[in-house]
Amino acid sequence: MEGQINRIRSVMSEDCVVLLEELIQSNRDLAAENEKLRQEHEKTSKHQAEALNRIEQRLKEGETPGILRRRARPGARAREGRNIAVPAACRRSVRKLYRVLIKREDFNGFELDENANSDNNRGIMDRVIEQVLHEYGGQERCPWSRAIMQAALQRYFLSCHETRRLKTSLKYEEHKKRSRKNGRQKEKLTRRTVALDMIQWQDANAKGRAAEVLLLDAMSSEESSYEDDGDGQPKVVGYKVKRLPWESRSLRKTKKNLDKAYQKSLTKRAKERTLPRTVSSDLSEREPPHGLPDWAVENCN
Repeated sequence: MEGQINRIRSVMSEDCVVLLEELIQSNRDLAAENEKLRQEHEKTSKHQAEALNRIEQRLKEGETPGILRRRARPGARAREGRNIAVPAACRRSVRKLYRVLIKREDFNGFELDENANSDNNRGIMDRVIEQVLHEYGGQERCPWSRAIMQAALQRYFLSCHETRRLKTSLKYEEHKKRSRKNGRQKEKLTRRTVALDMIQWQDANAKGRAAEVLLLDAMSSEESSYEDDGDGQPKVVGYKVKRLPWESRSLRKTKKNLDKAYQKSLTKRAKERTLPRTVSSDLSEREPPHGLPDWAVENCN
């Protein structure tokens, strides 16, 4: 009898040891899984924080900073100011006043056969800058330094040079169409960026999640829809949106919420002037941009 009891105790001890070992292994697996989840959470939080910082910087500067880059063309050296951020308002102002001056007989405009820093072109830029300062009532009241305006004019010189080249090569209309298309993409990104602060997000994580997808290449492209204006000239009456075939339902929902918030902020007149947009039957051929989170891409979750 006593021997049977000892055998039972021995079997129970072995079972307890096995259970204990399984419990220890299970705890180790759980600890490893928790560590993996913690690292993924930290990585996601870091990406979202970086996205929010990028958005805040974009809003602070009015748009994505414009950087003057050197472009390959004969004799052109636009080295000065190539790393200067040029606000959109400054760019518009100098171009507007350049077009005002070009109507005068004593202003011939850029010498496009010379480089941007030639004496003639520097003189042209100085005159435009003086006109801008005059419009604002002096350097003290002007929101931009001479260096920033100089950089804006150097960029405009490059644009004029490129436009002339394209017109000469019969590619101007194609270039203009592509530029307008890219411009609409940038405007869409800007609208959604502005709308980011118009929504009452559930928490900072939800806002950071939305900020992660505010990338230019994550914005769908649009094709213009034309009608005859009655005088035989084409008139844009709307846009056809080419959907991104890889975007997930969550990404579409996020974009829709941002668009809805922005649309709600518009005045009645602005809403009336907004051209209608319809979904095109053609899909975009663009691939998902680098850096887009997995949740934003279909079948990547």
